[in-house]
Order: sequence, then structure tokens, then C-alpha cells
Amino acid sequence: MNSSELDFEKSLIELERHLVQLDAFAEEHPELDLTEGIAALKQNADTLTKQTFQKLNRWDKVRLARHPQRPQASLYINELLDEPVELHSDKLYGDDRALIGGFAWFDEQPVVYLAQQKGTNLEERQEMNFGYTHPEGYRKARRLMQLANKFNRPLICFVDTPGAHFDLRSEEYGQAAAIADNLAEMMQMRVPILVVIIGEGGSGGALAIAVGNRVLMMEYAVYCVAPPEACSGIVWKDKGEHAPEATEGYKPTAPDLLKLNIIDQAIREPLGGAHRDPDAAVRNVKRAIRKHLTELMEMTEKELIEQRYERYRNLGLYGEDDVNHT
Repeated sequence: MNSSELDFEKSLIELERHLVQLDAFAEEHPELDLTEGIAALKQNADTLTKQTFQKLNRWDKVRLARHPQRPQASLYINELLDEPVELHSDKLYGDDRALIGGFAWFDEQPVVYLAQQKGTNLEERQEMNFGYTHPEGYRKARRLMQLANKFNRPLICFVDTPGAHFDLRSEEYGQAAAIADNLAEMMQMRVPILVVIIGEGGSGGALAIAVGNRVLMMEYAVYCVAPPEACSGIVWKDKGEHAPEATEGYKPTAPDLLKLNIIDQAIREPLGGAHRDPDAAVRNVKRAIRKHLTELMEMTEKELIEQRYERYRNLGLYGEDDVNHT
């Protein structure tokens, strides 16, 4: 099995390989009419894929969100936005490639974008800290938030990080303050903020660019207070062995968060996940962004601020009956 393939994908991918070989054989032997047989096999493959993905548990979805072939923010930026111009540095310490941002156009509307990225190969992953963002990245993000406010441009954020960087240097350079400043900045912004969680949305590292008027989430993305391995370590005092159980406990998947009103829409992914058909995934995200951004652009500055405030004010709010039963 390819190292990038997940265990529940193995049989599906093997079947697809056989179908490709059969298609090639049919082209080489046009005298044999295999059309109906190939069509039937393809239908069976689609049915098997649907059945497999309907049975996925939450831990399976965490692994899908982390899939090394999953489309990265750079793909969405290049395919969805026109003429993106990236800005660099926090103007204090330096640049952070784990969090990028700049100016662009979406459907002829000028926007500011922010995006977290993990890298597509080992060299990129090392350059981008495997998606763990340093304080410089969050300060750069805040700089771009202020520019979005200044020039009255909607802010579109693509979230994909396991969390904020946790090394000693990050703490010394003000990691906690950088994240807190971003949260405060986003709460008072006068422009629409649209957030799309495309992979992992890990803890405060994700929330630092995810305080939006609308929060959208890919079907197999995850959004949680801490990575499952960290939760396992806290609860079971282990090194992550109980991560699957932890995942079932705090429910970080799109259907779970939609029920809790933490997100506004779960964006459908292509059959087999976004990595199986990135173009289809991009089209689905574009439709969702267009719909929600159009609605947000009709709101006044005051309405945007108040709606964002009420949204986060009400997260985790329960009635007295719920409190009495906990």
C-alpha cells in the first residue's frame, strides 16, 4: 500500500487501478466490446466508495483531514482568486511561511486573503513548519486584517493547521499575545469575514484567523479545541494511543459542529474526499464562498460587528435544563 493511502482507501484504489488497466486494454483491442462491462464495474466502484465513506468514524475523518494529498490552501488561492499578491513579514521579526496572505480579487470583488499551509513535500513542510504557525505569522495576519479594514475589503480565511507552534522561541516571541491580538482585531473589523476550514482547524492556532461572520467547513475537515493526540495525553496520560476514543468524545467533524451551530455550512467533497478530485472540491468551495460573501456584502458595518459578536457570545451557551443535567 502506498504510504499516502489510508487503510479504508486501499481496496477502492486497487479497484480503480484495475479499471484503468481495463480501459487501456479496451483501447488496445477495439475489436472487443467491453463498454457495458467497464460501465458496470465503474458503477460498482462508485457504490463501494459511497458505502465505505458512509461508515467512516470520526477518527477516519481526522486522518482524511490530514491526508498528505489533500488540496492545500495554495490550490484554492490560485484557482479561486484572481491576481493574488502576497505580502510578507510581520514588520517586527520576520516572515512565516506557515501563514500566508495578501490582496486579490474574487468575482471582481477586491478581497484580502489569509491562509495556513502545511506544504506538499518534505522541503515545503519543513519550510512551513508542517503547518504550525509562529507568532510572526499571526502578527502578519493582523497586519493584513488592518489593511482589509482600512481599504474596506472583505477578508477570506482558509484554515488548515494542527495548531500554533509550541516551541520555546514561539513563547518567548509572544505567541499567546499574538493570537489574543488577532481575536480582538477580528471581533471589531468593519468588513465581512468569511472563514473556510479546508483541513485541520486545530485549537487557538486555527481560531486566530477564524473569527468570522460565516464559518464554512469541508465535509471531511475537522475543527477542535486540541488535536486528538493532545486530548488523549491529557485524559489518559499517554502518548496519543487513545486518540480515536478522544475524537469520538469531543466530536470535531463537520456534521457534529453543524448541529452545535459552530459552523454555518458543511461543503460537500467529491466522492472519496477532496484529494480524489481537487477540481471538484474547488468548484464546491467557490459556490459556497460566492453565496455567503454575497449575503455578507449586503450587511452594514454595524450589523457585521454585532452579528459576529452575538455569534461567538452564544457559542457553548446552554439553557438551565442542560446545566442541571451536567
